[in-house]
Amino acid sequence: MGGGCVELEGGGIPLAPVIDMFRALAADVSEGELDELLGVARGELGRLVPELDDGRSHALVGERDPSRLLELIVAVIGRLASERPLVLVFEDVQWADQATLDLLALLVSGSVTRPLLLVLTVRSDELHRAHPFRRMTARWEQQRALERLELERLGAVDVAAQMEAILGEPPDRELVDLVFERSEGIPLFVEELLGAVRDGGIDQDYLPPSLRDVVLARADLLSDSAQHLLRVVSAAARWVPDWLLTTVAQLPEAELHAGLREAVEQQLLVVDGSGPGYALRHALARTAIHEDLLPHERAGLHRAYAEAIERRADHTVARAAATASRPVDLDLDSATMLAHHWLAAHDVPRALPASVRAGRAAAAASAPAAARRHFELALELWSQVPEAAESASITHGQLLEHAATAAHRAGDPNRALALIDQALSEAGDDPAPDLARLHVRRAELLGDLSREEEGLAELEHAVRLLPPEPPTPVHAYALSSQARALARVADFERAGEVATQALAAAEAVGATEDRLGAQGMLATSMLYAGDFERAIELERRTGDDALAAGLIWVGMRSLVNLSDMYLMLGRYDDAISAVDQGMTLAEQAGLGRTAGSFLRGNKAEALLRAGRFDEAMEHSGPGLEAPGIFAGNLRLLRSEIHLVSGRLAEAEHDLREARGHLRTSSAAQFVYPLAGLEADLARSRGDLEAAHLTLERTLDRGDLGEDPRYKWPILSLTARTEADRALAARDAGHPVPEDAIARSAAVRDEALAIARRSPADRGHQSLVLAEHARLHRTGEAEAWRDAVDHTRAMNEQLPLAYALYRHAEALSGAGDIKAAAAPAAEALALAHAAGAAPLKADVEALIRRARLRTAEPSNGAALPAAAAADPEPNAVERLGLTAREGEVLRLVADGRSNGQIAETLFISRKTASVHVSNILSKLGVSTRVEAAALAHRRGIADAPADTAA
Repeated sequence: MGGGCVELEGGGIPLAPVIDMFRALAADVSEGELDELLGVARGELGRLVPELDDGRSHALVGERDPSRLLELIVAVIGRLASERPLVLVFEDVQWADQATLDLLALLVSGSVTRPLLLVLTVRSDELHRAHPFRRMTARWEQQRALERLELERLGAVDVAAQMEAILGEPPDRELVDLVFERSEGIPLFVEELLGAVRDGGIDQDYLPPSLRDVVLARADLLSDSAQHLLRVVSAAARWVPDWLLTTVAQLPEAELHAGLREAVEQQLLVVDGSGPGYALRHALARTAIHEDLLPHERAGLHRAYAEAIERRADHTVARAAATASRPVDLDLDSATMLAHHWLAAHDVPRALPASVRAGRAAAAASAPAAARRHFELALELWSQVPEAAESASITHGQLLEHAATAAHRAGDPNRALALIDQALSEAGDDPAPDLARLHVRRAELLGDLSREEEGLAELEHAVRLLPPEPPTPVHAYALSSQARALARVADFERAGEVATQALAAAEAVGATEDRLGAQGMLATSMLYAGDFERAIELERRTGDDALAAGLIWVGMRSLVNLSDMYLMLGRYDDAISAVDQGMTLAEQAGLGRTAGSFLRGNKAEALLRAGRFDEAMEHSGPGLEAPGIFAGNLRLLRSEIHLVSGRLAEAEHDLREARGHLRTSSAAQFVYPLAGLEADLARSRGDLEAAHLTLERTLDRGDLGEDPRYKWPILSLTARTEADRALAARDAGHPVPEDAIARSAAVRDEALAIARRSPADRGHQSLVLAEHARLHRTGEAEAWRDAVDHTRAMNEQLPLAYALYRHAEALSGAGDIKAAAAPAAEALALAHAAGAAPLKADVEALIRRARLRTAEPSNGAALPAAAAADPEPNAVERLGLTAREGEVLRLVADGRSNGQIAETLFISRKTASVHVSNILSKLGVSTRVEAAALAHRRGIADAPADTAA
């Protein structure tokens, strides 16, 4: 299937290639097959392509997510590709609208797993530096599944082959030479020149200076009727259906058919079977012919098109409205073309309402970028039309609000905020509910721009504008939004109070969506107050009620929240079950990029915490998620999985990606994990000072709310980092840094003072206390035994394995070698099963260093015994290392930093760094952890390092 993009004055047709493809599909398959292929998508796609509308009422799926339509299209494409390999051709992508580009991004990302070949054609000379398609292809270059073909000018042999394909027989050598010379190897010129020369229209000495001349020269050879039809078709932009061409051309039937046949035979017009209708063979031909029209001809043709489309559309809408159970308006294609033709006809009074109508059609079809262009064009035309509000059936303030909504959904909250601000400045004496609604919209935009405090102030103002009684839909909307905003800044107690008020207002006015939103916020408030079971039950009921009411977006949000509740409580199997239920609905409703991405992230996190790293990586992989918090959340998880698996370079890459998506967020659920990953990466590379500074800077922030859920992991990581700093200083013979002692004490005091609601909170508190004991070397074994008990209760494998490792270390340090063996064996088994390479290497090093006797575990992880084998004979030499590099490797395996290695071997830090780099290269590993693990396997780490200069 194929379709082409087209550039129109005032904005292109959204998803034009898809409209072409689905028109062709509707013409090619039976009604039953069409129903099976489209499924639940038919009602929504019918808004885009009228040929798909079966006349039945279809329940709308959540209006809030503009990506819904794209998800439905992707699902249909997937079903088509499941039948047999599918080829989709998108032509002239340089003119693609944003919705088409978004669809291409989804398809290229691999969201369709069936056999699918995408063919995209683009005129590279029309791609300016900032063109969005140029940025997209720069990212696609890294994918192996893509192949980029730069079409060079043809040589003489290729021109001959092209001519033979057109003629159906080998061309004369003389003709080949002539066409090759005149065309300069440009395929389009070859085709046009061949037709003209073959028919004797151009003598052999004539060289067209441009395609325009070629096209016009060929067109001049046609009869008057055929030339008239070319001019009419050129004004139609993309293609013109039979009925519209007949109406605008105003030719007798016989003359019309004769002219069409002549133009088709001369390969200037092609039959568009999806309509059916006609189109010019090349977009450049359309441009050349259209530009050759006189101004009054051009305007007259556009006016004729607009009047014909308007008459037919009004008749169709009126007829459909008489039988439909839902409001009916123009389909997107008709509305867009109507606005284009009135604008091109320079009829501003009629272009204004047509642009508003097109904007509404685009918004209803989930094409916010197109809706934004139409609404903003209407704003530009507004001052040129007397009685504009009456003409467009909308006030200027309402038009600003529509444009703001479209800009927000199209991903430009800054522009949306500017439009809302203008609407507020013009509101004057508008009724209080209208003003309050604008202030709520402004607050939501500020929240999305990470300006939460300003947003809350705006919501307070909106609520004050409304009289206490009687409640109105705006009351419910404002209070429900205020409750969500309070939860975002972790003020859960007040969020619950406001949600109660919102619930009462929504029930009084029958605002179902806001009632369910408030009910969900009450469940969240209960959760953070420690009432876990009631919170889960209320959230589950909220989701069920939302889905029963057809509010898919609200239902998805509820399932996201439910799975997150289970995550907080360490109930990972329940979290996965909730996600699986939600993903099925998200895919059906076209919400996979937004709510579906959060669900996928929650499943990946559940798998990660349960120690199933490979499965977690699979579910957090890049896919069809929307940018911003949706993609950022998944990148955070991928970075953490890479980090705990020992893939530091990959972890850093995904962390950079996550920062890019979350750079403006001030939400604790993103700020703390970003800082924790950055610090843990630095710690893993041996840069304890950088880790210390990152954590200190984050903990000293005062804008992250009071809820400690996302702070607890930062507290335990800080305690670990300060203990590592202290021990590193002692090992180097230096005093323990005073700030390490002070920060460890401060973190311990905070851990004892703040609320501990969940098993995870108590587990992290026990880790903080144990790390503080490790720093001071007092009561370590008892503290780590307590940490083992609490981390086991939190049901998270990695913290448990780490606590077991430290418990074994403390016991062996106290001389209780026999008691240390069991926790060491369990720690190693857990680390091995999860694939936590760095922790596994640490445990193995401890077992070798302390000569612990451990049994062979049931999972097959090989544990070194106390009676370890002697180092391999000449192991250093066999690895291709020099004697000095062998000494450095032993110190690396012992966990020494470059500075510590330099001090031990009496060399410079730079020389130590060079040695380490050479070792990694020779061993074929990418991290110090992998090098240490290899040294332990070969027995090199057990041999003493020579400290001679």
